[in-house]
Amino acid sequence: MSDLDFGVLLPHVGVFGGVRRFLELGNTLLRRGHRYVLYHPEGTRPTWMPFAGEVRRLGTLREHSHRVLVASHVDLAGELENACAELKLFYCVHKDLPARDIVRHRGWILLANSGALQQRLWRRHRVRAEDAIGGVDLRLFRPRAPAPEPPFRVLVFARTSRAGKGTRVALAAAERAAERMAPQTLHLVLFDHVGPGNEPDPRRSLHIRLPHDFHLNLPQEELAHLFASCHLFLSAERRAGWSNTVAEAMAAGVPVVCTRAGTLELATHDETACVVRWRHAWTLARALVTLWRDPQRRERLRRAALQRVQRYSWERVADRLEAIARARLALR
Repeated sequence: MSDLDFGVLLPHVGVFGGVRRFLELGNTLLRRGHRYVLYHPEGTRPTWMPFAGEVRRLGTLREHSHRVLVASHVDLAGELENACAELKLFYCVHKDLPARDIVRHRGWILLANSGALQQRLWRRHRVRAEDAIGGVDLRLFRPRAPAPEPPFRVLVFARTSRAGKGTRVALAAAERAAERMAPQTLHLVLFDHVGPGNEPDPRRSLHIRLPHDFHLNLPQEELAHLFASCHLFLSAERRAGWSNTVAEAMAAGVPVVCTRAGTLELATHDETACVVRWRHAWTLARALVTLWRDPQRRERLRRAALQRVQRYSWERVADRLEAIARARLALR
């Protein structure tokens, strides 16, 4: 069936703020024959990853109607309220919960992109959000051959413009770890995408004393290859709904050291990842060194994580959106 018609409200189509989720979901739903239209203030097309759907200026929203309208940003709640649609969904994807009047809105259905957000919404507001948890592009992010060779390549997301991403904590952890490893053993691999909405070049603000290379604005295929070329992914996020980078590392067959931020579905300590209890450079460094010293443990975690992450593809999230939309529309 191809009767679903989605409109999605976004504050921008840049490389932060959960935008990727809606581009990926759009491409997935479009492949299934559904209609999917993005609305944002400028109405321009995203340039940093392919998107096959329509893009319109937010100001034209009231000229159109959709069966299903989706928003995830509190600043767009008014637009969602006043737009024309049979079904309105507010998708919680950010670490900070929306205000009570949004999550308890009688005319909207609430979705959450992680179990942690579902739990927080229930504890704080006694609201049960629908499961729209995931995702990751398993066709793009996958293990590659041959396996990476020495030195020990540690991948870090270098988004310094968002302190919660934990770049500086991760780099401090890597420096501590390197002190306990043989000289020239640890090589940092850093990546980010700069552009409108994320203009600061992280290379200008980071003083990295370890051997490293820096990758900016890689096309998605090259980024996936970069992930798979590393021995370990180090994440020090403070709070998150869903951690795209942890999911992508696991899908690429890369062992993970991380915090619990945005990773509860994926990262179970000593089963699928090395999960630190405290977000601190010394705890992350200790975990990094532990995995460096134990290749068998790295391989065990890698295999288990690769198996688990298969449950959380974008296809899975699209399945949930389809099921929620069909069920709710059938009741109207």
